[in-house]
Amino acid sequence: MKKYFGPIFLVLTLILLSQSCRTAASLSSTAPNPKWTAGQVIRAHKQTRPEFSYYAARTQLVYESKGQRQKVNLSLRMKYGDTIWMKASVFGVTLAKALITKDKVSYYESLNKTYYEGPTSEIARWIGIPVSMTQLQNILLGQSIMTMGRNADMSIRNNQYILGPLDTGIGWNIHNSIRPDNFRLERAELGSTGVVPTSVELTYSNYAEVAKQLFPEQLNLSVRLPGQTTAIELNFKQIDLLDRLNFSYQIPKGFKAINP
Repeated sequence: MKKYFGPIFLVLTLILLSQSCRTAASLSSTAPNPKWTAGQVIRAHKQTRPEFSYYAARTQLVYESKGQRQKVNLSLRMKYGDTIWMKASVFGVTLAKALITKDKVSYYESLNKTYYEGPTSEIARWIGIPVSMTQLQNILLGQSIMTMGRNADMSIRNNQYILGPLDTGIGWNIHNSIRPDNFRLERAELGSTGVVPTSVELTYSNYAEVAKQLFPEQLNLSVRLPGQTTAIELNFKQIDLLDRLNFSYQIPKGFKAINP
């Protein structure tokens, strides 16, 4: 258990997800339209990005790595474009909490009585790619992690619009698979072009309608390194959009700082 909860929050925070949604969906069909341009698909995808003041979800998280499989309940809260808050618990007992803002990332583990605090920009050192607060929320919301230009390469494969490869310019390529029925993200594949081959795959199994907007019901994350694969599954049990939400977070006294 000692090495378990830290990696969960690191993976979620590092790799880790409008009313025009109905309009975009009405323009679609169950099969891709070969006449559509990349610009049209990208515009429709942008129009379906959920917008809200505050978001709260109850989820179940399943974590698998190095032959170990763990399951915890995860409470997730977000302030649009500003804050992500998470709490992991088992049988009502809080095991860990995390808070991510535009400038800072922090988490603590109750079992080991340890914590970490650092700038959000530190994420770039851990995974080799800068990730902003907006991009972290995009992962949880089923939106493209990066801005796609209207002239991006596009093809149709497996009944999906495939956009990419999209070159980030910092050693990663991205392929986005867009669903033709609602223009939401079905899959995102990230591959490192660096010395150490690394691949990340995000898969969204289904979407639920909340306040006339579409939110992921299940998110699967797979990170592959040479000789090691880490898999995380998030099942969203309940999603609420609110006008106000509490992001209480305080590192308990006596906890020791760690350097991941």
